[in-house]
Amino acid sequence: MKISTKGRYAVRFLLDLALHDMSKPVSLNEIAGRQDISEKYLWQIASNLRTAGFVSAVPGKRGGFFLSKPPEMITLKDILDSLEGNGALVDCVHDRKICKRSSTCVAREVWQEVNRRFAESLASVTLAQMISKSKKHADQVTLSYVI
Repeated sequence: MKISTKGRYAVRFLLDLALHDMSKPVSLNEIAGRQDISEKYLWQIASNLRTAGFVSAVPGKRGGFFLSKPPEMITLKDILDSLEGNGALVDCVHDRKICKRSSTCVAREVWQEVNRRFAESLASVTLAQMISKSKKHADQVTLSYVI
């Protein structure tokens, strides 16, 4: 499975929100600048994430976005499923009617197992864990510049 640009940018958008002051909304312009993503494209992603319940928006000049759920409650699987669908590696994994051999196909069984494990891996990574990794990475970068 290849994760789309939209999926990767959604993860970066949510991580950026989570890493910044949660007491006030963060403007789309700020996030777009920090993440080097087109504000127009980011708007589409933010809209999808809002519909999915991950973010809320505050309108107006001092408005912006903030997380609607705690980072511990948001997994990579949740994010990607909301933007990319079920993420099946092969269509017959979720719809056996696609192939007339589905009921006896050993390959389908293998694809189902691989798909299950991949989904479990994505579900095991939370936004909170990514925040922790990001902070550790930032600390390492800071330390490397100390004279």
